Order: sequence, then C-alpha cells, then structure tokens
Amino acid sequence: MLRVAFRVAYFGMNYHGSQYQPHVPTVDGEIFRAFSKMGVDARSRHYRTAGRTDAGVSALGNVFAVNLDSFDPWMLRVLNANLPEDIVVWAYRVVDDDFDPRRNAVSRVYQYVMLNEDYDIEAMQSAARVLVGKHDFQGFAKDCRPCVREIYASEVEVQGEFIVYTVEGNAFAWNMVRKIVTALRMVGRSGDVELVERILSGEQIPLTPASPYGLVLRDVRYDFEFEMEEKSASLLREHILESYRRYSQLYGVFRLISGF
Repeated sequence: MLRVAFRVAYFGMNYHGSQYQPHVPTVDGEIFRAFSKMGVDARSRHYRTAGRTDAGVSALGNVFAVNLDSFDPWMLRVLNANLPEDIVVWAYRVVDDDFDPRRNAVSRVYQYVMLNEDYDIEAMQSAARVLVGKHDFQGFAKDCRPCVREIYASEVEVQGEFIVYTVEGNAFAWNMVRKIVTALRMVGRSGDVELVERILSGEQIPLTPASPYGLVLRDVRYDFEFEMEEKSASLLREHILESYRRYSQLYGVFRLISGF
C-alpha cells in the first residue's frame, strides 16, 4: 500500500465547498466519483485534505492524500479524464504512511482579488502589515475562541484594475481571510489604518465575510516539493485560459452595459 499526496486545482463557483456532502455537488464528491470509476473507494483509503474551502472558493494548490495499492504518474491523466473540467489534479508525491495533508502543512497561501474602486491603497497596505505575526484572530473568524494564528506575510498590491491581497500563515480559521478582506476594504474607504489593530485588540466590529468568488487557495506548502505531471498541468493551463476568455467576455459585456 502506498500513500500518495496530490495537488488539485478547481474553480469553486459550481460547488457547495470542497468537503463532501451527500446531496449537493462538492469537490471531494467529484474526486470520490472519479476514483470510484478507477475501482478505488477513496473514502475508505484514509482520504484527507489540507484544507476545506467554502462554497464558491477556488483553489490552485489544495492537497489531498489517499492510500493506493500501486501508483504511476499516468494515473493522474485517468483521474482527470473522469473529473469535470473545473477540477484538475496536476501534481503528486509519494509520502510517508502517516502523512496528513492538514497536520503536516508548513503554511497556506491565500489570495483575494477585488476591483480597485478608488480605495486608499497605502492605508490598506499599512493595515495589512499589522496582521503579520502571532495574534488572536477571533475578531476576524467565526466560532473560533481563542483563535491564535501566525501570519508570515500579508500584502496588498495593485494589478491593473484589480487589488490583490496575499496572505500566508500557519493556519486559517473559518471565514478568516474573507473577514480580513472586509476590514481592509473598510480601511481603504475610510483611511482608518488603526481599525485592524482595534479588532485584534478585541474591539467588537461587525465584519461580513467578503464574497467567496474572489478567494483562491493559492498554495499549501510542505517541507518537500511535488512532482508535476506535465500533461495534467497542460490540461489545467488550457482550462484556465478557456475560463479566462469566457469571463473576460462577460466582464467586457458588463463594462459596455454599465453606463446605460
């Protein structure tokens, strides 16, 4: 028996989150179905994931691990042939028998993309830097008390018409990144850089989680590198490019009609 870890990318818009739920489409559910077509009951093979993403949230580098009787890299191509186009398994690593993708992760990297609607970028950048270090993030999370996490990087940058927020940490609580984004937007509108400090210090400020559609689990990092399966990675690039074309057209349509 071999334990194998896989990197998986997915567009989250069509799924009720990554975690398996019996009566709605989920990323795990599609992966279980694909393995089943290959004669593998993944649920009974110590299937574990690095992180659960909410409905609408996408991923480029989420990770799952499963026990297999044998393994060859070509299996990724077969697996992808049985998956929907918006889910692609693109890298792998044979790991130790006791490997747990969640417990053994060194860090996780999330990115959030939002339109630049005349925000005070410098204020947002200053507020983002306040989050670096070890803090109790219960003011930014849901059902997490205490909620101590360590943030290694927290950066805001402008990319064309968009603002991209990148955050790396040892772990993240439910809704934590999306609530941080809401706070950063508030700072961007008001210029009140100290807002983030006040929330960290325990001040009760209501934060509605930002839309899940702007959030991507960019990477889950370990003390080893994954092996990329080139044909599967090429398939992922094709799907990303096709989606880029489709949604760029929609963006263009909305731009045209927004001034009616």
